[in-house]
Amino acid sequence: MMLADACGISKDGIEVFPGKKIVLKNALNPMTHDKGDLEIPINSEGMFYVNWAGPGKREKGSFKILPFYMLLEYNDNIAEDVNNFFDKEGGPQGAAELGQIYADLDAAQVKYRASKQNSERKDLGAKVSNLRKKIKKIKDGYLHSFKESIKAKEDLVKDKKDPALLEEIKIMKEDATMIEMVIKIESLKDNLILTGLTAIGGIDIGAIPLDEEYAMVGTYHNTVNTIVNKRFIKIIGAFPNYFIMLVLSLFMGFIIQRLDAKKGLFAIVAGMLSINVAAICFFIFLDIWFDQLGFNLALVLPSISIAGIKFINEESQKRYIKGVFGRYLSPEVIEVILGNPGALELGGESREITIFFSDVAGFSTISEKLKPKDLVTLLNEYLSEMTDIILRFSGTVDKYEGDAIIAFYGAPHHFEDHAFKCCMAAIEMKRKLREMQELWRKVGKDELYVRMGMNTGEAVVGNMGSKARMDYTCMGDSVNLASRLEGANKFYQTYAMISGSTYEKVKEHIEARKLDTIRVIGKKDAVDIYELLGKKGSLPDRMYSLMEKYYQGLESFRNRDWKKALSLFREGLKIDKDDGPSLTYVKRCHEFMKNPPSKNWDGVYSLKSK
Repeated sequence: MMLADACGISKDGIEVFPGKKIVLKNALNPMTHDKGDLEIPINSEGMFYVNWAGPGKREKGSFKILPFYMLLEYNDNIAEDVNNFFDKEGGPQGAAELGQIYADLDAAQVKYRASKQNSERKDLGAKVSNLRKKIKKIKDGYLHSFKESIKAKEDLVKDKKDPALLEEIKIMKEDATMIEMVIKIESLKDNLILTGLTAIGGIDIGAIPLDEEYAMVGTYHNTVNTIVNKRFIKIIGAFPNYFIMLVLSLFMGFIIQRLDAKKGLFAIVAGMLSINVAAICFFIFLDIWFDQLGFNLALVLPSISIAGIKFINEESQKRYIKGVFGRYLSPEVIEVILGNPGALELGGESREITIFFSDVAGFSTISEKLKPKDLVTLLNEYLSEMTDIILRFSGTVDKYEGDAIIAFYGAPHHFEDHAFKCCMAAIEMKRKLREMQELWRKVGKDELYVRMGMNTGEAVVGNMGSKARMDYTCMGDSVNLASRLEGANKFYQTYAMISGSTYEKVKEHIEARKLDTIRVIGKKDAVDIYELLGKKGSLPDRMYSLMEKYYQGLESFRNRDWKKALSLFREGLKIDKDDGPSLTYVKRCHEFMKNPPSKNWDGVYSLKSK
């Protein structure tokens, strides 16, 4: 009814359609200045949702709050005194300016009340509002100047305690309060005003979604504001809400199903942020209210369920991978595989790797002398130490074949220095074997001597086998060559042999000596072979002296000067009587002195066995 009064209609101008709407017929909207039917949508209980304009703070709230005593104290005499003050402050010119604005305001109000067109009424309403703002601005300016005068006198009284001046300041402050009161009261003209209790502790103070201590008279302000601005909240029905929930569930399920657990959680968080921002934007800009909680539940519950199942499956898969590969791969390599489990699918790829073969020399003889339990203990002790070294240098253990170890470097995790790491691992294995041999010697156990072969080249690496059972292994000619080099050690009485391709990649970092150019069984092409001795610069001086004699002898051997070569190799044996390569070439020198090779001999030695 208050709104009906503000819209200039009587009780007869109100029509109610239960459960649908209330119509204020031919109402003059005090906010938009339109004249026509003003419809208020209602539900079956005759209610609608209030669109709250904001908090109800006394200062900077959504509505202006004035103490009621100002209305009680305001009267014509006070208003006349204040207007006289404005005329005095503005002088004749200021008084004339205000008089003209008031005249324009009266004329605009007369035209507004007489206007029949909505567009004309809007223009006139805006003009009235602007004129009132202009009047208030001028008066606020006069009040500001007056307060500045008070401040100046207060500064003056600080230095000089003048009772008369203090009394004058007191009177001026009372005048300023009265002037401010008049300005505020007069600014209420053409506005809708509702009164109610706002005192803290009063019965009309309550909580709303935007404020814990809200002057509940503001409920009426917000209700009227919602109606006159036609900012009705549009509640989306159950079916559209359920449909959107279904779409969200299916869409997020589709997305989560294709992501891993971590990315899935990120997608859930991103989805929640998006849906909530969208719902808030719909409400702020279009006054549309969706079932925001339902949307969040529809998005989160299926997504969390799917993500949880995927997370459990991924953890199970990780445990499986660690269980299967933990004994063959270094922890760093396992982490790389865990980041890309798809790399473990059946199949392979061609890449450059360095392959390692090792075998215990004379193991059959040793195994015949030991009981099965002692043999297993000895073998496990040896394999454990060697495997730890391989893994420490990022190698991958392919398989164990009795006493033999097959490993490779550069897969499944690729790294450029795979040849270097393989050689460093072999050097470390030789060092560890010397320690173990000394220990075995002290306790009376048989000592193990190990031959190693290494080659760098292209190979196919990947999961080979069946879908039910597979091994991550390597295949190719380069693998076969590494195996042949391991066996070729016995022809040169050496324990660590690398191919020329491996040597070219590591020669700046390791000490090695060339043994020969050989042609292994099963291959037509000849390959250079080297004995792996140690890290660069780590050999004892006598070894460098030995290699000097050795290389001189090798050069004479290539030049078919068997006698000189024999003499040089024997000089090397004086430095180390057990030097295998020197002993090998001494034997060959004797053979070639009796049966020289053909004139077209290319210096390549063809192995007769593996």
